[in-house]
Parts: sequence; structure tokens; C-alpha cells
Amino acid sequence: MKKILSLALAVLMLAAGTAWAAAPKTVLRMSIGDPDNSDMGILANAFKKYVEEKSNGTVEVEIFYAGGLGEDEGVQFRNTQTGKLDLALGGIANLEPMVKRLGVLTLPYLFNDIEQVKAGVEGESGELLNSYAKEAGLRILAWTFSGFRYITNSKHPITKLEDIRGLRFRVPQSVAMIETYRAFGAIPSTLAWNMTYKALEHDLVDGQCCDYASFKGMKFFEAGQKYLTEIHYTFQLQPLVLSERIYAKMPPELQKIVVDAGKYAQEESLKYHATMSEITKRELVAKGLKIAQLADEQKWKDVALQRVWPKVADGMGGKEAINAFLKACGQPLWQ
Repeated sequence: MKKILSLALAVLMLAAGTAWAAAPKTVLRMSIGDPDNSDMGILANAFKKYVEEKSNGTVEVEIFYAGGLGEDEGVQFRNTQTGKLDLALGGIANLEPMVKRLGVLTLPYLFNDIEQVKAGVEGESGELLNSYAKEAGLRILAWTFSGFRYITNSKHPITKLEDIRGLRFRVPQSVAMIETYRAFGAIPSTLAWNMTYKALEHDLVDGQCCDYASFKGMKFFEAGQKYLTEIHYTFQLQPLVLSERIYAKMPPELQKIVVDAGKYAQEESLKYHATMSEITKRELVAKGLKIAQLADEQKWKDVALQRVWPKVADGMGGKEAINAFLKACGQPLWQ
């Protein structure tokens, strides 16, 4: 009798596994803004690996790198919102126009270090941000931790506030970033990320801002970006979002897999940031990139807090919404 029961149980378990394995293959299409060898690529590839392994190969994640679908990050986020695309990974500044309250993450000098950044997108504050995204038909699965968005340019080293005045900078379609560059005295120009290299190469703009990994992946040094300044006005956060319409159609087993895959991929992104940022910096210096520090960064911070925060707050839900986020991540409230 025991042998019969054991055999029956084995058959049932095999049948369940076979049913999952025999299910029609599902293809999830993901667009990311940067190349395969970038920080975005690390997270996207980790997500793909986890999903395909945990689904026993019944789910394939097809990744389109560096605007491979031919449109910028903002368009891909909108395509994900409507369900035309399953997943998109891009800069938070390109998602902000669709989800205004996520713009809080683009406020200049919001975070001082990586620990504050992690606290800002995990736990209670992370749930708050995801609630905003879900209202717009998106679900945040993971974040890349790319580093601070350093400013680069082709003209001269920037070591003080006066040095940036009059320079033309590519910026995403983020109200906070546009106003930040204006407050610093620069001339912001909103361009799609995948057009930035050509704009730099043909001297349509003088500079841009990104972390070391993105700078290397996009080959901006080859586009004449000789000077980099380690400013800490904003941290490069890039959300991986899933269409809520697509999520709602998934069976519970797949819903769990993609949520867990996001957590796994985010941890891989953190590991990459911890180990590769300094290595990438040294590689770029060896190529000839000139790196400078600010002698007066407190002055930049004062300008941002006094002139930018009050100007853009209403577009992010006002002071009440900003303080709700600050409270959730354990930061002092904005007075």
C-alpha cells in the first residue's frame, strides 16, 4: 500500500511539473536605455536569467538594448503603460512626466549617499513610490543603483559654480533637472538619451550628466567629453517597470516569479555598483578622462534648495507629498 501511495504521489508531482513545462512559451519584451555592458544591462540580464530559470524555460525575456526598438526611454515607458510593451528600464527622469509624484527622486541634493538612496526606494518609501506608479498603470520591480550623475563637458574643468555658466547640457525631460541647470547658470537642452552621443559629437551641446558605468557604456569619451566633475546633486536611479495590464493577465506563479526576479536583479545591481564603479573610473582615467572635484559644493546645494525645490514642488504633489516621502525614508522634513 505504501509503495502504491508513493508511486501515486510521484506521478502527481511529475504531472504538475510536466504541466508547467508543457505550457506554451511566454515571451516578455523589455526595452532598456543603455547597452548590454552597462549597469542597466547588468540588472536586465539578471532579471532575464532568474525568470527563465525559475520558469523552467517556459518564459523567455527578450531584451532590446540601447534603444533597440528605435524610440527613447520616455516612449518606451508609455508603451509599457499601455501594454504595448511588457517591461521598460530607464532613467527616473524619463518616467517623471508620466508619474509626477515620482519626480521627488529628481530633487537636487535629496540624497547624500548610497545608504540614503537605498532607504528611499526600499521598505515603506519604496511602497509609497510603487503606489504612485500603479496609479499610472505601472509596477516597479527593481531599481538600478548606478551612482551619482556626474557632469561632463568638452570645454574645461568645472571646479566652481562660475565654471558651468553658459555651457549647454543635455538633460532628460525632467522639470527638476531643467530648473536645476538653469539655477546653476547653465543652458539645459532636453534630448532623448539615445540622441545624446550624436549631439555631443556634433557640438550641439557641451556636456551631459551620468554615472561612470553609463559614461563608459555610451562611449561619451569618444564623443569629446574630456572633463568630468564629481558633483553629488542627484543619484542615477533607473526603475524597471512592468505593465500592470500585463501583470494582471499573468498566472499567480508567474506573478511571483517576476516580482522575485526584480528583487534578485536589484541585489545584483547593488553588487555591481559596489565593485565596478571604482574600476570603471580607473579605466576612464587611463584613457585620458580628466576628473575634478568641486571646491564649493555647499554653494551649489544652497542654490538648489533655495531656488529649485520651491519652484518645482507643486508639480510633484506639493510640500505635503514631498514630506510624506521624506518621512517614509527617515529624512528630516522640508520646512
